[in-house]
Amino acid sequence: MDRFTFLRSWALERRQAAESSEGFADFVVSFRSGKSAEDAQQALGDAVKRLAGAGLVVEARPALRAQRRGGYAAEAGRVLLFVTCPRARLEHEMRRSRVQDWLGGMVPLRRGDGGALEVDADVQEDPRRLLAGHDAGQIAVAERQRLVRRIIGGPRSEGGAEVAGDGVDVVALHDRRFNQQWLGHWARAWLIDGKGLQRIRGHFGDEIAMYFAFLQSYVLWLALPAAAGVLWWGAGRRFSWQFGVLLVLWSVVFTETWARREADIATSWGVRGVQHARDTRRAAFRPDRYVADPATGERVATFSAARRWLRRLAGVPVIAALALGMAALIGLIFALQTFISEFYAGPLAGVLGLVPVVLFSASLPALTALCTRVAAALTEYENYEYEAEHMAQLTAKIFVFRFLQDQLYLFLTAWVFVPHRDAFGAWVGGAYDALRSVLPLAPAHAGLKASATPAAQLVQSMLTSFVVTSQLVNMGTETVLPLLQRWWSTRSARRSPPIGAAAAAAAASRPGARHRMLASVFAVAPTAVDAWVESDASADAPADIQQQFVARVAEETALPAYTTFEDYAEMASQFARVAFFSVAWPLAPLAALLNNWLELRTDAAKICSATQRPPARRVESIGPWLHALRMMCWLSSITNALLVYQFHANCALLPHADPEALQHVGRTGLGFALAVLLFSEHAFLAVRWLVVQVMASWPAAHARIAERARAQSRRRWLDRASPMLRGLAGDSDEPQAEAAGDWRAEAERGRNILAGKVKTA
Repeated sequence: MDRFTFLRSWALERRQAAESSEGFADFVVSFRSGKSAEDAQQALGDAVKRLAGAGLVVEARPALRAQRRGGYAAEAGRVLLFVTCPRARLEHEMRRSRVQDWLGGMVPLRRGDGGALEVDADVQEDPRRLLAGHDAGQIAVAERQRLVRRIIGGPRSEGGAEVAGDGVDVVALHDRRFNQQWLGHWARAWLIDGKGLQRIRGHFGDEIAMYFAFLQSYVLWLALPAAAGVLWWGAGRRFSWQFGVLLVLWSVVFTETWARREADIATSWGVRGVQHARDTRRAAFRPDRYVADPATGERVATFSAARRWLRRLAGVPVIAALALGMAALIGLIFALQTFISEFYAGPLAGVLGLVPVVLFSASLPALTALCTRVAAALTEYENYEYEAEHMAQLTAKIFVFRFLQDQLYLFLTAWVFVPHRDAFGAWVGGAYDALRSVLPLAPAHAGLKASATPAAQLVQSMLTSFVVTSQLVNMGTETVLPLLQRWWSTRSARRSPPIGAAAAAAAASRPGARHRMLASVFAVAPTAVDAWVESDASADAPADIQQQFVARVAEETALPAYTTFEDYAEMASQFARVAFFSVAWPLAPLAALLNNWLELRTDAAKICSATQRPPARRVESIGPWLHALRMMCWLSSITNALLVYQFHANCALLPHADPEALQHVGRTGLGFALAVLLFSEHAFLAVRWLVVQVMASWPAAHARIAERARAQSRRRWLDRASPMLRGLAGDSDEPQAEAAGDWRAEAERGRNILAGKVKTA
C-alpha cells in the first residue's frame, strides 16, 4: 500500500488538527490527455517537475470511477495530481503577498480594542513587521487556497509552477462538512448576518462573499418597489408616471448606495485598493518589453498601452458583427412568433406555436457559445497583465450579447411591433397570400386574422413571461436539474460500495440528518472515507479508503467550474426588466423579490453540490457590473418615459389620443416621443447628480478610515520631527514669547477710541 500524504493531510484538516499535518492539502490538478501518448507523458512530466520546483509535494493517481456492480475502474487518459503545500512554503508566500500589498498601496488594518477598524500603526512605523508573525495554521481557508493557487498557476519567473492550459484543471476540493452546515443554516435562516458573511468569506473568499452581500442587499432594496407595485396593481393603475418616477429614483439610490456599501465592505475586509496592488501576473501574459519601474527602479515586464488599445479597437467590428447577427436571429424568431400568435389562423396553429420556442432554444445557445469563445479569444489577444483586468474586459464583451438575449424581445414588442402592427399585418397578409398562390398546401378556408390583442396587454404578457417563467426555467436548469441529475447518478454508486457500519451509524447519528431538506437532498451522503476521517486519520489510509477517496475526487473534478458571471448577469438582467418595464406590470418587483430570496438558497446549493469549489479570489467590488447597473438606470429613465407616453390614458401633460388607437397601437407621435425622451434623460441626470451630492454629505465608513490613516501617519511624522516643526503645526509644548511693546496701553487706547474719548483732529 502506497503512502498517501495528501489524504492524510486532508483528513487532519477535516478533523481540525492541521497543526499535526505535514502540509496543506487543498488542490488537485486534473490532467486529461488530448494528445498522443508520448506527448501526454512529456506534458505530465513537465507539470510535475514545475510543481515540485515551486516547492510543492505532488502525488499522481489514476482517476477512478465507481462501477455499478462494485469496484473501481480507471478512466482512460486522465491522471489526478494531488498537490500538498508544505507549511514553510505557504508561510513564505504569505510574507511575499503582504509585502506586495504594502508596496501596492494597501493600508494595513487591524481591529482596535473597541472592535473598530484602525490603521496598523506598528506596520506603518516599521514595514519590517510585515515579515513577522506568519503562522500558516492561523489564516483563513480561503486565503490559504488563494496563495496555494497562486503558486500553482503563477509564472515561473515569480516562483510559481505555471500549470495551466487545455486539458488541465486546478480544482480545490469541497469541504463537505462545511457545505452541509451551510445548507442546514439556510434551511433555518431568512437572511445572512455579518457573521454569516464573514464565514462565507473565510471559506470561499472575497468574490463569493461579495456576490452574496450584493444579492442580499438587492433583495432588501427590492422591498420598496415591490410594496409600491402591489399598491399600484391593486388600484388598477398601469403605466403610471408616478410609479415610473419612483422606479427611476429607486434604481439610482440603490446603485449609489451599493457603491458606498461595497467600498465599506472592502475596507472592513482589508482589501480596499487590492485591484491596484501588484499581484501575480497571468501566466498567459506576454510582455513586449522590459522597463525600469519609475517608483522602485525594478526591471518589470510591460505591454504597450497603445498596442493594447489598437487590439481593442480591432475587436470592436468583430463584437459589433456578432451582436448584429444575434439581433437579426432574435428578430427573425420574434417575427415568426408574432406572426403565428397574432396573425396566423390556419391549421396546426397550436403546434406551430412551438416552432419559435424550439428555434430559440436550439439556435441561441449555440450562437451565444460562439460569441463567448470569440470574446474570450479577443480578450486573450488584448494581453492583459492581471486577472482582474482580463475578467473585467471579458465580462463587458459577453454582457453585450447577454443584454441582447434578455432584453431585445421586450424592446421589439414595445417599440417595433406595437407602433407598426398595422403595417406589419399588411405586409404579412400580402406575403402569405403570395405564398399560398405558389404553394397551395393549406385548405381554402385557411387564412389570417387581424391582430386584436391590446397593445398594453402584449407588453404585459411578454414581461410576465420573462420575469416569472424564464426565471423559474433558469433556476431549474442552472440549479435544480443538475443537482437532481447528480443525486440520481450517484444513487446506484451509494448503494453499490457499502459505506460500512461505522459510516452508516455516523450518518444516522447526525442531528437533523433526516429532516434537513437542502442538506439531505443536495448534499452527498457520508461514505467510508468520512467514517475513517472521524475515527482515526492519524494513520495511513487502507487501500479501499484510498480508492474511494480518489474516485470521489475524480467525480468532483469532473463537475463544471463555477464563475460568478452567470449569477451577476442574471441579476443585472432582472434589474433591467424591473427598472425598464415594471410600469407595465407593477407586480414585477414582487416577483423578482421572491425569486431572489429563493436564489440566495439555490445558489448556495449549486456552489456546494453542482459545481467545483469556486477559486478564492480577492475583490473590492462587483467589478464592471456596477457600471452596467448605472447604465441601466440611465436607460430606465428613457424606457419608463416612453412607456408612459405610449400607453397612459389620462395624463394632462400628454397629447390626447383616440381611445381605440391608444388601445391598438398607443401614441405614435415621433416628435413628442423625442421631446419626452430628452426631458426624461436630462431630468435623470439632474436627479442622479442631486442624489450623489446628498449622499456625499455623509462620509462613508471607508472614507473615515482613510482619513484617520492619513491623520495618524502625519501625527507620527510630527512626533519624530524637530520642536520647531511641531511648533509650526501647533503641537509644541514651549510657551510663546510675548510680542514686543506695551500691548496693554494699545488695548486701552482702542477702548477709548470706541468710547469717543479720543479726538481725531
